[in-house]
Amino acid sequence: MLATYWFAIQITAVCLLWYASSSAQNIVNKITLQDYPFPLTVALSSLLNGVIYAIPLGKILHITPVRLNSAYIMRTILPISIGKALAITSAYISLSKVAVSYAQTVKATMPIFTVIVSRIMLGEKQPFKIYLSLVPIIFGVLLASMTETAFDSAGLFWALFSTCLYSFMNVLAKKVFDDTKMHPVVLLSLTSQIAGAVVFPIWFLKDASNMWSSVKTSENGEPSSHSPDFYFFFLICFSGILSFLQNLCAFSLIHQLTTLSYAVSNCAKRIAVIILSLVTLKNPVTWLNLVGMMISVLGVFLYNRVKHKERHRSTDEQFFRNRRSSIFELGRLKSSDSDVRLILDSKA
Repeated sequence: MLATYWFAIQITAVCLLWYASSSAQNIVNKITLQDYPFPLTVALSSLLNGVIYAIPLGKILHITPVRLNSAYIMRTILPISIGKALAITSAYISLSKVAVSYAQTVKATMPIFTVIVSRIMLGEKQPFKIYLSLVPIIFGVLLASMTETAFDSAGLFWALFSTCLYSFMNVLAKKVFDDTKMHPVVLLSLTSQIAGAVVFPIWFLKDASNMWSSVKTSENGEPSSHSPDFYFFFLICFSGILSFLQNLCAFSLIHQLTTLSYAVSNCAKRIAVIILSLVTLKNPVTWLNLVGMMISVLGVFLYNRVKHKERHRSTDEQFFRNRRSSIFELGRLKSSDSDVRLILDSKA
């Protein structure tokens, strides 16, 4: 009994740290993009952080590296990396135009795109209940969009484009896990490296040029509020640290909870991000707008619950008890669907 209480305390503490780090990262990224309109720089920094912090994360999780041949990297890893480069750049362009709360709401449409992509690429047919569970998500996002006080069509487009790409990568990432038994942190680091190489020349031509122009303008005595300074680099580094904490907490929870329990925790995290961003950034919001956001998030929970029941009709209680080991002993655990969602969701 005492062990059960201690386990519950551990899970609660990790969840709270996960919610806090995720909310803080989204808020910090939004503040960065408000003061410094360089979304490509923030995207490139996020990819570099994914590489840098994967090293200590790999040590903590006792991860064994996997060797891949060049043909497999070109055929499978490269498309995922290019998709990641486009998706993360689109996500930050969207975040620069819309509120954090609205961006999180649009990201809730990922199950819709996942169902569509799985149908097109893999020929998977979903039960009617799965399609029905998507209705609240669609309704919630439409209601939130119609009542969004600072609605931006370009922001909506880039957010949907990013979410669609993440769904595409979801399908490919699962294939990588099946083919190679690679740990998600290894895939996170490898795809971040390649995606960073893809983003860098675009960043150099656009954001680097704009930052250099703003610096030269400031040196000539003309005021430039968007010139990169120490505060800008502090925000980027702080976002990287928060990203590391978020990933560490999420991987801990993934391997201690059932898939459904993790899905519930993830929905609660999204609600926390929305509420804390509204309180911190003081974005104007109507009650109908807030209701739309909550409906879309709860729709994601409903989708996960229905999907879980369809795949696992037997109880997960025994599975849940078997996972009650030390929180950070994760190195020998296999990858799961939740791992895929973390890789695709944690950086956007």
